[in-house]
Amino acid sequence: MPTGWHCAHATFRYFSLAIAAFAGAALCASPAVAGTVIGTVRAPGAVWISDGSKPAPVAASMHNSAKAFVPEVLIVPAGSTVTFPNDDPFLHSIYSAGGANAFDLGFYGTGPGKQEVLPNAGVLDVACHIHPLMHAIIIVVDGPSATTDDTSFVLANVASGRHVLHAWSGAYGERTTVVTVPAGRSSITLDKPL
Repeated sequence: MPTGWHCAHATFRYFSLAIAAFAGAALCASPAVAGTVIGTVRAPGAVWISDGSKPAPVAASMHNSAKAFVPEVLIVPAGSTVTFPNDDPFLHSIYSAGGANAFDLGFYGTGPGKQEVLPNAGVLDVACHIHPLMHAIIIVVDGPSATTDDTSFVLANVASGRHVLHAWSGAYGERTTVVTVPAGRSSITLDKPL
């Protein structure tokens, strides 16, 4: 078996994760071959791998509706533009303080809203100056990502090699572990109690 074909195991205290890593290439494939990571988490949220693959930016929306953000969790590639339409018949003032993607959209009324480009990977807490109970999360990633509404996920096109796997949920915040996606076919299981 070629060198470098192994799976790293790390303590993963806060959620259970069962991962199977598959690469669709022959045994002697180069380390850059992409694979798929499949797993489960204990609480809904989002998962992503920082593999530096830099997926293309997208245009996304997070609506202000009935004094709430819809969706409450949004995951986008770095460089994406997020629009914040106001569906309510009153003003909002959306912001995210701190971090490399800090922004403040100021006051705006009903309509198509304002937008912000989010250039850097990270987790943003989003809120409204006017309505203190409004809260959302935007996760900006530089690799494959997925939401985990049903606690399962599939991350496709993960570059082979050793990566940090991130998981975020409202219940636990952000947790990480290290996984290795081999250039051939392999599977790993990380199953730690909550």
